[in-house]
Formats: sequence, C-alpha cells, structure tokens
Amino acid sequence: MQAVKTGLAALLALSLGACSGSSMSLPGTATALPQEEPGQTAAAPAAPAIAAATPAPVPEPVAPAPQPAAATPKKPAEWAALFVAGDDSIKVFDNATRRFYSILDNKPDVNLRRLTSDPSIAPSAEDVADTGTIDQSLGFITKSQQEKCLVFMTSHGTKDGFYLSRANGSGGLLPPDILDHWLDNYCGLRPTVVIVSACYSGIFLEQGMAQPNRIILTAARADRPSFGCGAGETYTYYDKCLLDSWTWVYTWQELFDRTKACVAEREAELGARPSEPQAYFGPEVADLKMP
Repeated sequence: MQAVKTGLAALLALSLGACSGSSMSLPGTATALPQEEPGQTAAAPAAPAIAAATPAPVPEPVAPAPQPAAATPKKPAEWAALFVAGDDSIKVFDNATRRFYSILDNKPDVNLRRLTSDPSIAPSAEDVADTGTIDQSLGFITKSQQEKCLVFMTSHGTKDGFYLSRANGSGGLLPPDILDHWLDNYCGLRPTVVIVSACYSGIFLEQGMAQPNRIILTAARADRPSFGCGAGETYTYYDKCLLDSWTWVYTWQELFDRTKACVAEREAELGARPSEPQAYFGPEVADLKMP
C-alpha cells in the first residue's frame, strides 16, 4: 500500500476545463382426603350413596404455535458501486449516473450509492458530490470490507483532474492521487474498477492509480478531450456507448473494446479528433467478472 498522499485541500485546483462539444398430565388438582383425629372412629354413612364423580374434562391437546422460520442470512454483497455526477450545469452527467445506477439496482448483491452535483434533486447534503461526500460514500458502501469496488465518475475534466462543481462550495478538481488514496483506504487489495468519463481522463492511469488489483477505463487520452457535453445531448458520447454496450458483453475487456469502437464511430461522424479512450487491466483482475 502506498504512503498517504498529499493533503486533499492543497491539491484541489479551482480551474474548470469544460468538455469539448459545448441509497432484522395436566398439573392435576390433588384433592386431599379427610383426615381422622387420633382415636376417632369414622361414622358410617346413612345411605351407601355411591355417587360417581364426574371426571374433569380433559382438554384436547393443543398443537404448538408455529414458530417463524429462521431468517435466511443475508448474502454478503459482492460489489460496492459509487456513481458520481461531478457537474450540474448540464443534465448529461446525472442522466448517466441515474441510468448506470438503475442497471445495477436490479442485482441483489450490490451496495449502491449515487451522488449528484445538483442540490435541487439531492435528497440531502450528503448526496451532493464533494470531496468529503465521495470519501464518506466509499467508506459506507465498502463497510463489510469484502466487496469488490466499482467507481463511475462523469463530468468535465482538465489535465489536472476531474471537475467537481460543488467542491469546497465553489468548484475544484479531484486529482488522481487523491482518488488513489481513497481507493487504498476503502478497497485496499480487493478487485477494483474505476471508470472516469471526462476530458483528459487518461490522467487517471497515472499518479499511482495503475495497480495490479485494478481495472481503469477512461473516456480519453491524458491529452485529448472527449465529446458530447452539449446541453442538447442526453449523454456524453462515451457514457452512451458504455451504457449501451453493458448488456451485450460479459467481460471488462469486451466492454472497453465495444465502447471504444462506438466512440470512434460517433467521433468520425462528427469529424472530431479522436479522443482515444484508454484502459488498464491489472494482472490480478484481468479476468474479473462484471457485476
């Protein structure tokens, strides 16, 4: 495990680089016989009245009340997934995290958490994407310390980091080394998948992020923008290609290959310089199954 990284506050830059293209026997009653006093003779009865005592009714046996079945132990979660929409100036980022969340929400063995940058739709302040809430959310979803980790982040980006419009209240950047530090803290050596959809997101293959237990997929090279951040779009190009490909593939490698080809096709139609999505497959997780 690498050493604790440089403090978060010092590394949060305040510049914004917009993308190109703009929550378990009965206890019988004993009848005492009359006792004679010593030396006393019992008087004979006046008439040999023999009255048969009516026996007390014997209650029908009562079947024991059925006991509730023992609760089946809850199956431990296999995956912990965090979705982060880093900016709310356009809807494409929340659209992507909402759809991705819904895909995995149907699975019984996944702990899920979704953060938005739009306070108007956030259930509480803890659901607004900031450096503190991302840190806390990773800790929450990995509370059993056994889940595989999945982090999906989508926003604008610069060559220095991933943009969070609510960071420190005024906006800032999440650099790769801080994310690496959080993953070390909460995911440790467990299989971990990180998907960063942003311009210049290839930088998330650097600064200690590429570790043997990790798979990292990014929307672009470290020196290239990605596309589809326009207000008229439903998703960014990369997010749409990734989400559309999800149900058709079985491995992370297949997901990357299909997504990359889809992005290239859309960029060619646009006549844009290729963003060239990047990937890293750590040797320990090269055959990791998707959730």
